[in-house]
Amino acid sequence: MTAQVSTRIRSMAALEELLERSGANAAIIASRDGRPFAEKTRERIGVESGRLAAMASSLAALGDGVLRELSSGALDHVLIEGSGGKFVVCRIPGPHNALVLAVHAGASARLGLVLGQAKACAQTLGTLITVRTETAPRS
Repeated sequence: MTAQVSTRIRSMAALEELLERSGANAAIIASRDGRPFAEKTRERIGVESGRLAAMASSLAALGDGVLRELSSGALDHVLIEGSGGKFVVCRIPGPHNALVLAVHAGASARLGLVLGQAKACAQTLGTLITVRTETAPRS
């Protein structure tokens, strides 16, 4: 099993745990350029994973730009809340801030729980992905 496949499997397990703990409907890891890396869903959310990854990546980039212009430090998370649900995007710590975690939850989900679990999952993923890439054999 290659390091990337092993990392993807472990990432999906972390996403599954996030969904169980937070009550969210879907979670996706996306690259900075908008490509999906791993995803887990509880129910159909009506958006294709590539499109969701691109939107999450764009939101993170926009948040970075706003914070940079305001001299307000590095992006922690972006939150969008509407009458039908919540969408949280968290930066996954790692080399070059290359990945983001996006989480969709329904309107009845508790915002604090979803945000807290998303941030904890992002930290776990950052450690997992950094450790796996640093220890992966070079080809």
